[in-house]
Amino acid sequence: MGRPEFIIRDATVLTMNAQRDCYESGYIWVKDDRIFRVGDVAGLGELPAGVDVRSARGRVIMPGLVNAHGHLSNGVLRGIYDEMPLSVWFSKGMWPVLEALDAATGMASAELALLELMTTGVTTTVSAEFGIPRRDLPDGVLAAVRKSRVRALVSRMTMDSPDESDPSQTVPPAYREPVALAVSEVERLQREYRSARVTVAPEALGVLRCTPQMVSALHDLAVRSDSPFLMHIASSRDEHESSQRLFGHGSVTELKRRGALSGRTLLAHAIWLDDAEIRDVAAAATGISHNPVANAYYASGVARLPDLLAAGVRVGLGVDGASTNNSQNLWETMKMALLFQKERTADASFGSAELALELATRGGAAALHMEDRIGSLEPGKQADFISIDASRAALAPRQTLVSNLVYSNDPQAVRDVYIDGEPVVVDGVHQFLDRDSVLAAADEALERVLGRSGLKSYLQSRSGWRWQRPAAAGAAP
Repeated sequence: MGRPEFIIRDATVLTMNAQRDCYESGYIWVKDDRIFRVGDVAGLGELPAGVDVRSARGRVIMPGLVNAHGHLSNGVLRGIYDEMPLSVWFSKGMWPVLEALDAATGMASAELALLELMTTGVTTTVSAEFGIPRRDLPDGVLAAVRKSRVRALVSRMTMDSPDESDPSQTVPPAYREPVALAVSEVERLQREYRSARVTVAPEALGVLRCTPQMVSALHDLAVRSDSPFLMHIASSRDEHESSQRLFGHGSVTELKRRGALSGRTLLAHAIWLDDAEIRDVAAAATGISHNPVANAYYASGVARLPDLLAAGVRVGLGVDGASTNNSQNLWETMKMALLFQKERTADASFGSAELALELATRGGAAALHMEDRIGSLEPGKQADFISIDASRAALAPRQTLVSNLVYSNDPQAVRDVYIDGEPVVVDGVHQFLDRDSVLAAADEALERVLGRSGLKSYLQSRSGWRWQRPAAAGAAP
C-alpha cells in the first residue's frame, strides 16, 4: 500500500477477463497494489493531478503468468538427470540428492529458478518442497521467495507409507515421517512465512506414498488454516497400475474415497485419469496443474487436456522443477501443451495460441483457487502484469502477434514485471536478485550437491565426448 498511482498507456492490452477484451491502444491504471481501471485510451478522459502517466507504445501488457507447479529447490539440479538410468536414479538420483539439499543449497537453487521464471514473466509460482530428511530445506526456499517478491504457493511435501510392494513407489524407512511431525512443521512454516504474497500449504506425496491417516490429517490442516491442499497424483503408468492393484481403482478415485478431493485441492500431473475421475475432479472444483514438458522427459504419458477442459476442470500449466524439466520457461510449456495434444489426438486443429495464454494466466489462477485475485486485468484485482516488447523479430509480423507470443516463444521479450503494482523486473533486470551473485551461488551449490550425493563422477563419465580437463576441473558442461 502507499505506492505511487500510475497509468501505462498506448500499449496493446490483453485483459484475459471473462469477455476476453483486448485493446490495440489501451491502458492500465494502478492504485496502490490494485488495478483501478483498464480500457481503451480513447476513453481515458481527464486525469487527476499527480498521476504518473507513461507511454508503452510498441509493448503488450497482459496478466502475469501463473506457474501452477514446480520445485524451486531443484533449480541447480538442471541437467544432472538427463537420460539417467533407473538403477542410477534409485541409488544416487533421488534419496542421496534429498540428503544433500539443505537451507543454503535450497536458497541458491530457488533464487536461480526464480530469476528465470520471473524475468520471463511469471508473477505467481507454485513450489512443492520436501521437509524430509532436511527439515530446513523449505526455509531456504521460502527465504528466496520472500527476497524475490514473487507471489507464491509453497507446499511442504511428506511421505509415510510402509508399503514396499512396488519399488517405484517405495519410501525408505528413513524418509517416512510421523503424521504429527508433518502437521506441526507445516504449521511452523505458516507462522514464520505466510504473508499477503506467500501461502504455505501441506502436501501429501501421493496416495501410494502416504497413508490414509497422513492424507486426512494434512487435508484437515488445510481446512483449518484456510490454505490449499496439494498432491502429486496419477503421474505415471506404474502408479496407475499399482493403484488399480492395491485399491481396485485409480489414484484420484482413492483420493476422493479418502475425502481429500475438494475445492481447495491442487493436483500435479494427473495424467492417468479415467472418465469418471475427470467428472469427479470437475464436480469437486479441484485444480490440476498440467506439466507437459516434464511428463515428456520421463515418458510418463500425455494428459487428456481436451477432455479435462470439456468437463470444466480448472487447469493451469506448470514447468515442474529444473530436475525434471531443465527449462523454467512457461512459454515453452504453453507451446508444448498444444503440440502434444495435436499429436495425441491426431487433430491439428486442437486449441489455439489464445487458449495457451488463457491456461497460463486465468487457467492457472483458477487451478490455484485464486481467480478472485489474479489471472486477468480487471478492476479490483492485484496489479500483477507484464510488459512485452512487441518489436522483437520473433514476434513479427504484428498481424499474428498473439500466435507469435506462443508459437515463436521468445521469453526474453518480457521486459517489465509488476507484482502488486511493484516493479520487480525492469527492462529485463530483476530488482531484488542480482544475476551474477545468483549464478555464482548456483555453481557453488551444485558442486556441494554433487560431492555429497556421489554424482560428480557419474556426470563426468556419462559423456561420449573426449573432454580434456585440468586436474581439478568439475563435471562437463
